[in-house]
Parts: sequence; structure tokens; C-alpha cells
Amino acid sequence: MKISRTGIPEVAAWAGVPGGRARVLVTGAGGNVAQGILKALAASGLASWVVSTDVNPCSVGLFLTDMGYAVPRADSPEFAEVLSDIIRREQIDIVLVGADAETLHLARLRASLEAETGCTLVVSPADVVARCHDKWLTSLWFQENGLLHPHTVLAGDRQAVADLVGLVGYPLVVKPRTGFASRDVLLVHRAELLEAACARFGDSAIVQEHVGEPSGEYTATAFAVQPGLVPAALVMHRELLQGTSVRVEPLDDPVVRAEVIRWAELLGGIGPLNFQFRATSRGPVCFEVNARFSGTMGVRYHFGYNDTAMAVRHFALGEELTQPDVSPGVVLRFWEEIFLPGRDLRGLSDSRCFAAGEPCHG
Repeated sequence: MKISRTGIPEVAAWAGVPGGRARVLVTGAGGNVAQGILKALAASGLASWVVSTDVNPCSVGLFLTDMGYAVPRADSPEFAEVLSDIIRREQIDIVLVGADAETLHLARLRASLEAETGCTLVVSPADVVARCHDKWLTSLWFQENGLLHPHTVLAGDRQAVADLVGLVGYPLVVKPRTGFASRDVLLVHRAELLEAACARFGDSAIVQEHVGEPSGEYTATAFAVQPGLVPAALVMHRELLQGTSVRVEPLDDPVVRAEVIRWAELLGGIGPLNFQFRATSRGPVCFEVNARFSGTMGVRYHFGYNDTAMAVRHFALGEELTQPDVSPGVVLRFWEEIFLPGRDLRGLSDSRCFAAGEPCHG
């Protein structure tokens, strides 16, 4: 079954094209990050064949690529073997990681998967991913490098929390050390609420200075071709809804872009690196770092900054990268659906492989 969408012929929406130059696998196809990667990949025209994977066989991305595979969780013993088999079967040139939960596991598996399959896995070194995954380690890294960052303490350290209140006052931010997409993030205005949050989370959370205003929030991406070498970056002003950027426009400020590049060079990652910060009287204060593709993947390519294409061009095709020209404009995001006529969730859940949206044996 091929999926039809308004104004688009009945072909898989994010399939490869005859003139493409690489066979690409995108993981985590059910999430907004992977779907952004797939959109940007389709816009680039670089992929001759597109494969997607996800732990849930009902994930939308599996139905809109040339091939889709339901795979085990990344923390399961069989994950590496299953993924390796898919890479070899589909003759994949490059793997792009679209799921936050898989990033650290794939960073640790990178060397072995590349050796077994001959593909390129675009993921930062495991120590960099781990540092960004844990917001307490992120704050320590900022301190060690003398970079602007909100004052941060462990929620379980009662004296440190009291000292932080005395230093910066309320409101304060309480959030999990390993959370994402603003899940379980609390903005606390009173002592009794802070006490309850700290008692609940302990050292699994941090308490952080609240910096800037929502109107001054930015998300930025930088692309590292190797640790410390960052030829491109993009800064965007954004408005958020439940942790997701819903209105976005690029910021044309060479000074701020240069600061983002400095952060990325010091971080030592590979491929796309994401920084979230707010403008303050002290300058840009970064409060979140992700060593991976980020949620605005489906936005950036509209401005002429396509880091999915950068990954394929550099790591799969060996091309040099430079800072792209960024076009002005505004992106407004909205929900979209696909309809699978005649299907039911139970039947889809039993399928493990999909060819252009049609369940198959794989």
C-alpha cells in the first residue's frame, strides 16, 4: 500500500530518489527528531534509498520510507545484532540517529557497527554524549570551561539548594538530570514547592537558576566534521509550546553564531550539536546541550541550513563543508496525519518490516 497525501503523488513521502547518491538509515522514526531528519533528507535529494527503524511498529516514519523495520529497544541485548543485520541487508552507507534514547547506546556501539558493516554512524563520542545526556555533568563542563551557564546544584544537596536560593532567589527551575522535551521540568516560585520537589527527586534532579525571559529564548545548531572543527552553525529565535518550537526564525548575528561555534569546538562532538540558550544582560546563557540531531531538524532546511544533507555530504560522500547562506523567513509548525485504510493497530503491531508502507516479511 502506498500512502497518498494532498498534492503529492502516491509514493512514500520520504523515499529515496533515482538521482540520490547514498543509502541512508534513520533511527527512531516515530519521533519528531527523526521525522525532521527524514523531511530534510527528502529535501536534499541525496538519498537513493531510505530505511527507517523504530521500536514501535506503528510509528509513522516506518510507513513513509522505502523500507521500515521494527527493532528491539537500544538497551536490549539483541539490538546491536538486529541493527547490524538491517544495515548489511539494505547496504546502508550512513546511519543518522533520530532517537534521544538510542544516542548513548549507539555512541558506544559505533566502532563495532562500523567495523561489521562498513557504514558510517553519525554520532558523537560516548563521553561527549554522556556529558550532554546528564544535565549535572553538563553544568560541571560549563563551569570547567568558564562558559556562561545558569547556577546549578543537585536537588538532593539541601545546603547547596539553600545557598542557591540566597544567591539568585526565586523562581528556580527543577528538572531531571536525564530528561528531554521539557518533561517533568518545574518552575518553582515558593519555598514549600521547592522543598517538595527536592524531596521527591533528590540527586536524580538539579535545581537551576532561572535565566532570561521566554521572549529571549534561542535554539542553535552547529556541525562538527571532527572534534574541535566546526565549519557551520545556525542560531534561531523560537517560541515554545510544551517544550516544542512552534514558531521559529533565524537570527542574523555573527557574534552570537561565533559564540555557539566556540561552545561546539570546546564540546568535542561530531556531527550535529544543539545548544539552547536565553539572551541576558550577561550575554547568551546556555542551559541545555544535546550532542545529536535536535527537534528543529524539520525547520532548519527551510532556511537553507540542512545539516542532514551536511552529514551525508561529508561523512558518506567525502565533501568539504562551509557555512551555508541562510535565508530569512518564519516557520510555523503544525500537526499532520497519514491515513492507513483497512488496517488495524493489532495487525500493524504484529508486523516487523514495511516496504513503502506495506507490511512484508523481512
